[in-house]
Amino acid sequence: MRAPGQWPSRGLVVLVVLVCSAIISGGCETIERSIKGNPNTAVGAGVGGGGGAFVGGLAGATQGAIIGGLAGVLAGGVIGNLLDRQERLREATAMNVAYAQDQGNLVRIEEVGINPQAVRPGETVNVNIRYAIITPQGTAPARVREVRQIYHHGLLVGNPVVEIARPDGTYWSTLPITLPATAESGRYDVVVGIEMDGTLDRWESRFTVTQR
Repeated sequence: MRAPGQWPSRGLVVLVVLVCSAIISGGCETIERSIKGNPNTAVGAGVGGGGGAFVGGLAGATQGAIIGGLAGVLAGGVIGNLLDRQERLREATAMNVAYAQDQGNLVRIEEVGINPQAVRPGETVNVNIRYAIITPQGTAPARVREVRQIYHHGLLVGNPVVEIARPDGTYWSTLPITLPATAESGRYDVVVGIEMDGTLDRWESRFTVTQR
């Protein structure tokens, strides 16, 4: 679900479930194939706590870094390696979103998927985003921030941010998060944001941790 204008304050997170089958026909299968088919989804030299790790974009020669981490009931979890790919180049993206140059910078989240939506402590949940970015010039990669905020009972317990340079286009981006064995059961609200040069789009989803 696309989110309203402001980032939520602590304790005030309004979430509507993003039902995977209701997004786009076949969308979840696409996400799952991308995850299973790429070894970079395996948790590797990622980060926990407040550390950071360099990531290499698979969609060309982009380079980026993961900052932020996990806290509270998710402290001790691990953020894995970024998986990303470019789905459309600039021209195809501009046609798909009916872009006109006088619009300026365009940032549009097209889909968010949490895979799986129910997970047990110690298992990995993948936060997947498909989004489009276009700049008026389109001549150089733009600096993009992918924000994934995770809340539990209204408290911010995860804030991994991917900072990466991307040419104009449409991208899939997957960040795997392995939960600690001590993760509490219940609903975890996820607020996703894509920001480029002050232009922001947001989306909200959630997953559930169960002891079963």
